[in-house]
Amino acid sequence: MNITLTIFIAVLAAYVIVAAGLTRFIKNRDDFYVMGEQGSTLLLTGTLAATFLSAVTLMGIAGISYSEGPLVIGALGSFGAWLGTLIAVVWIGRKMKAMECRTMMDFFDRRFNNKWVSVVALILMVIGLLGYGIIQLIGAGLVLAEIIDVPFPVIIIAFTFALMVFCSLSGMYGVVYTDTMMFFTMLAIAFVISPMLIGQAGMENLRGLSDSLPGYWTLAGANDRALSWSISQFLVWILFFACTPALVSRVFPAKNDFVILKVAVIGVFFAPAMQLMVYLAAGAMQVIQPGIEPADRAMIVGFMDHTNPVLAGVGLAGLMASIMSTASTLFVLTGFALARDLYEKLFEKKLDEKRSVLAGRISQVIVSIIVCVIAIARPAGIYWISIYAGSIFAVAWLPTIVAAMKWRRASAPAVLACMLVGSISFITLGELERHELISYPAGIDNLMMAFALGTITLIVMCLAFKPSGYEIERFEEMKGQRMSEITIGRFLDADSTGATLIREYRRVWMALIAMLVVAGGLWGYLFVQLGL
Repeated sequence: MNITLTIFIAVLAAYVIVAAGLTRFIKNRDDFYVMGEQGSTLLLTGTLAATFLSAVTLMGIAGISYSEGPLVIGALGSFGAWLGTLIAVVWIGRKMKAMECRTMMDFFDRRFNNKWVSVVALILMVIGLLGYGIIQLIGAGLVLAEIIDVPFPVIIIAFTFALMVFCSLSGMYGVVYTDTMMFFTMLAIAFVISPMLIGQAGMENLRGLSDSLPGYWTLAGANDRALSWSISQFLVWILFFACTPALVSRVFPAKNDFVILKVAVIGVFFAPAMQLMVYLAAGAMQVIQPGIEPADRAMIVGFMDHTNPVLAGVGLAGLMASIMSTASTLFVLTGFALARDLYEKLFEKKLDEKRSVLAGRISQVIVSIIVCVIAIARPAGIYWISIYAGSIFAVAWLPTIVAAMKWRRASAPAVLACMLVGSISFITLGELERHELISYPAGIDNLMMAFALGTITLIVMCLAFKPSGYEIERFEEMKGQRMSEITIGRFLDADSTGATLIREYRRVWMALIAMLVVAGGLWGYLFVQLGL
């Protein structure tokens, strides 16, 4: 346990030291908010995959895989998240970057130039990001407090201090670089520790779980869930991941469009591949040690009881990384929203470069302190918020963003009504079901109904209200803004022969072909071994 605790402290210290060293790169607000648009393929692949994987993967969904089977969410749910991430990166993120957005709030401001649209979008974003981030700290902090025998408040304060350093001092630089460090730790869990646990269980015994737990290797799982439920998970994850700021914002620091496309190909492969290995390892724990309660601790028990102390420390560091990579992204975006989108824009405070960076740093400190206090208090209400946190983006933001990008008639009254109806109906329908005042058919949940209500409201309002002259003009201007054309122009300006452009184009295709071959081999091998 001493080795494990030492690794725990060393990893936290490494993140803090690296982030503090990156402060020297912050010269202006673009450096702070989008790392001067110097993000490389490696860095953005690391931060995208690390943000994709959270404590939900290593604890929540791994627990379901342990008790019900890896395919219950691992098949359709993960596939939906994969498609949603592609939409977030390749379509929504690229379009917003072409519009020179520094935060997602820039999109709402520039497309509609309406204070109330910006205010409502900002409130929903802050609730969603903080709710989802805080609950991860609380849940993971409780587990870690058990494992390393350190009081819960001490763990939360340590996490918060580390987050404060690489969010407030180095902004997006700190988040991206530390995320990439965390990504390699998570790779160790997926491709070193998970295969070891699978090997201990044995493929034959893993396949045999369906004998003792009927349905374990089906989409219905051991609890015999309705197929419609699995399909609903597929749809829910698409809607959620497609517009969550944590993923869309990964595009903004990219150097050019070729980096974005390579990140989409490589990063979006690694994330579900790593999930797959974790879910199979959680299934292996059902062979190695059945009866773990609560099931969310399955992978942690695997780290601590079925590997050596060094690998246990690496596994624990990976759990920390899954928490901190997601939390740092959520908190830095919240800080950006408070400093740049609320203080500077809505309050019409014009700040120079130096003061803008200072405002960003102060907001990060404020967010960190608030998060720390709430997490230590562990109020019941924060769990209620977390239930709705991520889903708010699906029901309130996604329809408005799609309409704003693709429909000329999209107007401020329409998107405002959509955000309000979507979010309020989602919460209301969820609470009615939670208090058993209403029940829904299998496979239908409050998110789907709220999404439908918000979308219908949007369509009706778009048809009822004509867009303003500004909104029409901005839409027409936005149609002509394409990352591909911007990148081609920059490359031809630097090399009029087009040789560099052609070379980068070929690299994207080579990365795509390589990932398809690797993915086919990995999934094919595992499916054959498991007899699926």
